Amino acid sequence: MSDHNEFPDDQDDPITVSPAVEEFLGDPGTPADVFSAVVAFLVDLRENPFPHLSMPVPGRPGMHSAPLRRDLGLVEYAVNEVTEPPRIYVSRILRAD
Repeated sequence: MSDHNEFPDDQDDPITVSPAVEEFLGDPGTPADVFSAVVAFLVDLRENPFPHLSMPVPGRPGMHSAPLRRDLGLVEYAVNEVTEPPRIYVSRILRAD
């Protein structure tokens, strides 16, 4: 048996999602358009921890919110800018419906 791990170590991924977001993404009842908007947002986060239209959440240092594409909801996330690359924790998805 090899000690080589075929999968990348999750510790190397700068983006972590909360258990609630993980459950949301794994739920077969999540509408496809919302699922794809969340995935597109995660892709944008890999490019820039502050994607277009993201804003700080008042009274919550380090927290930001950004709209999902097609106005399907909002994403709340925290950014630790002290690390390189910045560590991002996606805390919740707020759907528009």
